[in-house]
Amino acid sequence: MTDIKERRLNPYDPFDNPTENCAYRTDYRRVDQRIEEKGYEIPILPDKKERRGIRRLFNITGLSLLLGAVGVNVIFTAVLMVLEIILAGSFDLNAMADAENYINYDSSILMALNGMLFLAVNSISAIVGGRLCGIRVRSYYRPFKEKKGRLISYIFIGVFVQAVTGILYTLISSFMENAGIQDYVSDIDTYVNAKTIVVTGLYTCIIAPVTEELLYRGFVLKNLSCVSQKFGIIVSAMFFGFAHENIAQFLLAMPLGIFMARITIKHNSLIPSTLVHMGVNTLAFMLNWVYTIVPTDSEGNLLTNGIGTLAVLGVDILYYFIAGTGLILWILEVRRSRLPANTIRQSYRGVRIALTSPWLLAAALFHIAMAVLGIVMQNMM
Repeated sequence: MTDIKERRLNPYDPFDNPTENCAYRTDYRRVDQRIEEKGYEIPILPDKKERRGIRRLFNITGLSLLLGAVGVNVIFTAVLMVLEIILAGSFDLNAMADAENYINYDSSILMALNGMLFLAVNSISAIVGGRLCGIRVRSYYRPFKEKKGRLISYIFIGVFVQAVTGILYTLISSFMENAGIQDYVSDIDTYVNAKTIVVTGLYTCIIAPVTEELLYRGFVLKNLSCVSQKFGIIVSAMFFGFAHENIAQFLLAMPLGIFMARITIKHNSLIPSTLVHMGVNTLAFMLNWVYTIVPTDSEGNLLTNGIGTLAVLGVDILYYFIAGTGLILWILEVRRSRLPANTIRQSYRGVRIALTSPWLLAAALFHIAMAVLGIVMQNMM
């Protein structure tokens, strides 16, 4: 039996938590190098040095998210203004208004710009933030060794989560409307022509899933899981929801983010979560496209002919079949794979320190402020 004075803590499992996947962990020496010392035991309450190390990682995460969010908004607004001036050919306000309407409703410019900005900003935030914390991108993409059927079941569960949150949002939206409040939902994904459909499809089905998974289930989840994988799962999902800056997408992104973070840690790879994200977004894109091309009356009721009726009926049957199957698969998944639990030491190293990490708080408050501003602007129009 090894004497306790000679024992060294495992830097990849310093809290000795059997409910976590140790293979996913990062090196806790990034937080506190004292765990290398023989006989060192992590105290129940973190001391000043350990809190400073944890707070540093939390603040790098928050600062990366904040700079990315601010950068997207500033660059997006600046580029749009330049494009309006170029298209208008002058600083005439009426001509610029016409150019703005063309960009917003008659071209694929808005979606293309949105896609390029998020591709750049999400990738840069994840890569630079990861390097500052000693995490390399290649560590996110380990081979997925399960059968393909497991991936398909995960996608079905993702669609089930989407269906449930859609129902929940409908209820919340009705309460808001009764109170005279209209939620802000971006209408950037329009389908006015073939070029717009292609650009929207590329962004929705490929660019957004790949880059958002790299940022939120890659860098953010990995970094926030340094003290607790449960904390990392929940808080990374919260930021994933906040980033969409509206109630509808928050309600989808938060629970879906928890599920995708869980399978990321379970398999120690971004591959399953990225494919789930692609699958959910692709199905949503197909549904929106079908409902867009089917004619409606002035009140939004479908004016379907034979082909239109079959198209709508077909996508509805497909969607509810996948969602219903996803419910069964979700029940089975929950029974065999639950969220990690915290040890008593981990419970003192998550929320309490996060609430004293200014950059992490600033990133959350920025997104919340933007969501509130969107609702206020929507109700002023």
